[in-house]
Amino acid sequence: MSGNSVQDHYASDDTGSGMASRILAAVRSVHGSDVAITPETLAPLDHFNARGVAATQELVALLDPHAGESLLDIGSGIGGPARWIAMQYGCMVTGVDVTAAFCEAARALNAACGVADRVQIFEGTALALPFPEASFDRAYSHGVVMSIADKGGVYR
Repeated sequence: MSGNSVQDHYASDDTGSGMASRILAAVRSVHGSDVAITPETLAPLDHFNARGVAATQELVALLDPHAGESLLDIGSGIGGPARWIAMQYGCMVTGVDVTAAFCEAARALNAACGVADRVQIFEGTALALPFPEASFDRAYSHGVVMSIADKGGVYR
């Protein structure tokens, strides 16, 4: 799929702030209005992969991040894994996603969790990352590569 068809697939008439508001409302309806908004309370809703936070934990075991490192999350969606890793491992995580509404929702959820200083989100594509080479200590992606036809370009 090209960047545009992936974006079209995930885009909706919803804004990212509306998406984030619905997610926060759902968490509060389950846990109560005074629940602390953390990467853990959001985890059932914001890890866009087949196995949720368990898959993120397995990925992190392979990634082996260290406190203070800078990580790149390619195809970060609404930012669940980025927030979780930043909090659990003391890393700075930069997410990139092609879907504008996801980026907006991720930023709102980062702010709600108090991690906006550790997790930054940018709109962009895996084939044209908006960063200089060697900007990150490690990089990861959850299931995004399957949606990109030019896999060689992603790995370059």
